[in-house]
Amino acid sequence: MKLQFGSLEATVEERQNAEPVPESKVSSKNIGICDKDVMMADVMESPKWLGVIEQGVNKHFYTRGAFDLVQLVIYILRQTGPADVVISSYSVAEDTLNTLHRMVEAGKITSIRFLIDNRVRSISPKPFDVMVNLFPGKYKCLSLHAKIALIGNKDWKISVIGSQNATHNPKLERGIIHTDPRVYTFDKERLDDEFKQGTT
Repeated sequence: MKLQFGSLEATVEERQNAEPVPESKVSSKNIGICDKDVMMADVMESPKWLGVIEQGVNKHFYTRGAFDLVQLVIYILRQTGPADVVISSYSVAEDTLNTLHRMVEAGKITSIRFLIDNRVRSISPKPFDVMVNLFPGKYKCLSLHAKIALIGNKDWKISVIGSQNATHNPKLERGIIHTDPRVYTFDKERLDDEFKQGTT
């Protein structure tokens, strides 16, 4: 018997005899299909174009630098109400950090943590210093390229996954807003583990 996945074929025996991938190298979770996936037709010029975030609906979108990961988080928070936030980004900007700090002070973000690539220390020393001063103990550095934002409270568990960083970028970007709590839990467990292993 053969299993076919696109153009890849492998017998059951070949799959059973395959070398196991070390658990530390791969995180995966089979979740199944969301109730509904919405593909936004146009390249977004504003997060408002995403419309209302709904439970059980994933939104797929493109933008050409019209908004960054943090602007998207802020848009979602306006709909979810105050929530815990985790941001994983290859880079970060001063203005986004200042905006997030104001939201924490206003109670719109109940807690926040950052996972940032190691290179931010040397490539962007000023934003890094701002992060260290505004969010002591709330950031960790590691070898990272994942761009993820988690937004969670008692009613909402949202994972935003895409190519956008926490910086402005005029390039074409792709993102997905997942509203399935299982996706959120999967991402949060991994990012919590990475946070424990990161450095300051």
